[in-house]
Amino acid sequence: MYSADFPDPTIVNAANGHYYAFSTNSIYGALDWPLVPSAVTSDLTTWTRGTPSDALARRPTWQVQTPLLEKNWAPAVHQFDATWVMYFVAPAYSGDQCIGVATSTTVQGPYQPVDTGPIVCDYGAGGSIDPSVILGAGNQPWLLWKTDGNCCQLPTPIKSQPLAADGLTVASGTTPNTLLTQDQAWEDGSNGGREPWKRLIEGPAMVAGGGAYWLFYSANWWDSSNYAVGYARCTSPAGPCVKPHNGPLLGSGASGAGPGGPDSFVDQTSQLWLVYHAWDPAAVGTAANGRRTMRLSRLDVSGAAPILAAGP
Repeated sequence: MYSADFPDPTIVNAANGHYYAFSTNSIYGALDWPLVPSAVTSDLTTWTRGTPSDALARRPTWQVQTPLLEKNWAPAVHQFDATWVMYFVAPAYSGDQCIGVATSTTVQGPYQPVDTGPIVCDYGAGGSIDPSVILGAGNQPWLLWKTDGNCCQLPTPIKSQPLAADGLTVASGTTPNTLLTQDQAWEDGSNGGREPWKRLIEGPAMVAGGGAYWLFYSANWWDSSNYAVGYARCTSPAGPCVKPHNGPLLGSGASGAGPGGPDSFVDQTSQLWLVYHAWDPAAVGTAANGRRTMRLSRLDVSGAAPILAAGP
């Protein structure tokens, strides 16, 4: 566990003896507001603040420039040949949250944003958040994301689309695929419809194993102990996907409450891991001044259903 506030974490095995983690923006001090916080470790146990401490060099020009309104969420990092590409969420001047890209020659950054505009944005449907990348057949990269419709009492589908070879645009001539929607009772945090913005699924992350593609996601309301991680089984990054289990894979427990923001990575021993955040059960939510700290669980997707085991 990393004790700093570090929501929606992603971890990259840089194959240089170190692992680099990136998260949703946080406020660590009066003048310490990283757009994309980072952390580093060599053993998955002892984490320290990354260098640079803000992995995103600056706001892109298409992002609203008002301080304290950064709303840079849920980054994902993937290597394309010699270039590292970061996918990040930012508020556009249209009022939508959109997904941008930034590049670096080193995994730790700083990443320089592309100013021409977002790579994906579901304008008019709430915008797009929570990017992640999966390699499909033939090493074709795919981008996954959530349409952020719960902001506007609209659906929140999980979508996917092929990426171009350099990862900086979606592939020419392709269109998005809808993989999942909110359709199970545990995913609905709306309090019987009285708070419809809490009815959602989000935070997709996909991994291949056991002859399938496993899609992990978060659901219910992030600022509560009801937030949890579910999964679906997909035949490809384009779908179709089904939810074999009517309930979450990972929910609140004695060591963490409201787990969410899942992602996966493989360590230097070929062990697969699920990384996610959770609240301390004694301080759940922003009203309790809680922190969403990074957690790790061993993950096995070789069988008929994902299996989670103890962390490091």
